[in-house]
Amino acid sequence: MSASSESEPGQAPYQVTEDVVYDETEALGALPNSGSISTPVNIEEATLFLRALSNENRLALLTLLQSGEQTVTVLANTLNMRQPAVSQQLGRLREANLVEFRREGKTVYYRLTSNRVRAFLPLIKNHFTVED
Repeated sequence: MSASSESEPGQAPYQVTEDVVYDETEALGALPNSGSISTPVNIEEATLFLRALSNENRLALLTLLQSGEQTVTVLANTLNMRQPAVSQQLGRLREANLVEFRREGKTVYYRLTSNRVRAFLPLIKNHFTVED
């Protein structure tokens, strides 16, 4: 599909250069309440979720946790961050119910708990992959 529009003075015209088909059911893995446009959105819950993802370090942590459970030390070393900073960001993710932890002695392990974040992260990867 190619389209263009006459623009208002001082505004650039827009162009659509390709068809973009978004299959919400496929993208969200057929999660409950994800199929209908008429389904009301819980704005408060969506805001909490998106706010948790809006920090670069938290998004990086979630991306690393996609591959499975990780220790705070591994996460800190991988992201080249100090452990207290990682723990603070993981605390925010816990508050948003996106991750949970378990202790084994002095070692703390984190993992994803939210199906929403599991469904959302591949969308981010598809749209924001670093190109070589």
